Amino acid sequence: MKVLLFLCGLLSVVPRLGAAQSPAYSAAYATLHAMLTGKQKPDFQHAVFVVENAWFDNARSEAQFNQQLSSAAQACQRMVRQKNLQQHPTAGNWAIFMWMTQKVPENGNQPLRYDFEDFTGKANFANTFVTRALQDHKGNCLSLPLLYKCLAQQLGVEARLTLGPSHAWIRHLDEEGKWANVELTSGQLPSDGLMMTELGISTEAIKSGAYFKPLTEKEALAFLLTQLALGYEHKFGHLDAFTERCTDLSLAYFRPNVVAYMLKANYLAHKSQKLLASRKATRAELDALHRQYVTYQTKLRTLGANTLSAQTYTQWVSSMQARPTK
Repeated sequence: MKVLLFLCGLLSVVPRLGAAQSPAYSAAYATLHAMLTGKQKPDFQHAVFVVENAWFDNARSEAQFNQQLSSAAQACQRMVRQKNLQQHPTAGNWAIFMWMTQKVPENGNQPLRYDFEDFTGKANFANTFVTRALQDHKGNCLSLPLLYKCLAQQLGVEARLTLGPSHAWIRHLDEEGKWANVELTSGQLPSDGLMMTELGISTEAIKSGAYFKPLTEKEALAFLLTQLALGYEHKFGHLDAFTERCTDLSLAYFRPNVVAYMLKANYLAHKSQKLLASRKATRAELDALHRQYVTYQTKLRTLGANTLSAQTYTQWVSSMQARPTK
């Protein structure tokens, strides 16, 4: 009855229900809640940091994180000035792409690379973080676009997080006002048709807004709630009330969030299993949970949700990287 969850290499651990308490995760949730409800100014860069810092029990330095991003952003600004591109609205996007994907003096001839060794975070979940990408110049299909979006915030240019089956990338309007796809795993700018075909994105998923939709700032923040819940699950091995709080708030601001529906369905499945194991559940309680579970499964099908196995995803990334850049 479990929904298999795989996003950008983030594979769920085998969870157990419990009542793990974490002040760091609670504080991160409170920050995202405040941003979404208007009690705090939305700040994507800060939101990314607090989500990742919760994993480290709030022991990491945000000042250092901000300084690393600022340094990279300044390097991008120098690239724009050197090419005399200041008059172009997407010059910042070009510079970020070059800094992240190409060997240039501004990145010490060390572009960011895709981490084939631990893109799922199985060995160390922190390997999927933006903080790790900044430090080691290695990332996965989520940390790389999140880093791009943070740098875009620094430069004041557009970068819209976009989701597909088991994948994420960046879209922004080009100089002609058309959407451009920025694929950081392969360092390419693929066409819409290529992304849809190779990721197996259905027409239903596009119409529902589950996939291929450039997310608004609030939707991107709501998506981070699912990453907060996944980090919590990996750290504690728990699917519990915190998971439900994160998914419910996420869905309130990003209705077609496939990852949130998958997490919620997993939570309900494991809650049912625990009740069955306790031998104290009534038939009415189990039936109610089953109906909720079926509702979320039905919603996933309606949205056109899909997933890629880790093996299939790795093969796809490898094929993209081997393809000549146009």
